Amino acid sequence: MAWSAVGQVLQDYDWDKQFPAYGFGGALPPRNEVSFEFALNANAQNPNCAGIEGVIGAYQTALQNVALSGPTNCAPIIRTATRYANSCATTPGGGQGYLILLILTDGQFTDLAACVQAIQQAQSSPISIIIVGVGNADFSSMEYLDGDRDKGTRGRDIVQFVPYNKYAHAPMHLARELLAELPGQVEKYFTSKKIPPLGHKMH
Repeated sequence: MAWSAVGQVLQDYDWDKQFPAYGFGGALPPRNEVSFEFALNANAQNPNCAGIEGVIGAYQTALQNVALSGPTNCAPIIRTATRYANSCATTPGGGQGYLILLILTDGQFTDLAACVQAIQQAQSSPISIIIVGVGNADFSSMEYLDGDRDKGTRGRDIVQFVPYNKYAHAPMHLARELLAELPGQVEKYFTSKKIPPLGHKMH
């Protein structure tokens, strides 16, 4: 399962293993109103799930209660994650916070222009976005969001797109692709803010 394979790679980079998990494009009971930003655990006040297993469990429960519905708008999730990243840039213990937004999708985003705008607005925030395309859909627009072809012209690159099917049977290659751009993205953020690594001074 894509959730498990991808999540196992990334979860060890989170200190408390508490992951806020959201769905987008679902008709919520009781009125079947379409939402593009709903907590998978149905708790809007505390969307955290315990570990990747908790995320998977919340997702499976949501599938039983929420009807899938289009369009596939993802910009609201990106904006929410950016606000969250800004709020935890400095942790209570004096650490340095940085957020990884993991998006799994089986199709292209309908609100592509809004996603581009949300990503551009997030470039100065402590956030990286990893988009995993699951299935055989046309993911060409995701490659555009990745921005690898426009490095140097679109600000700090914070998006990495990975086609899951390509690496589904090669866990080590999947891990390498998921993490390929992350170290550089993190370094560029802290360098741009003149924030040295903990225990070091910026020269």
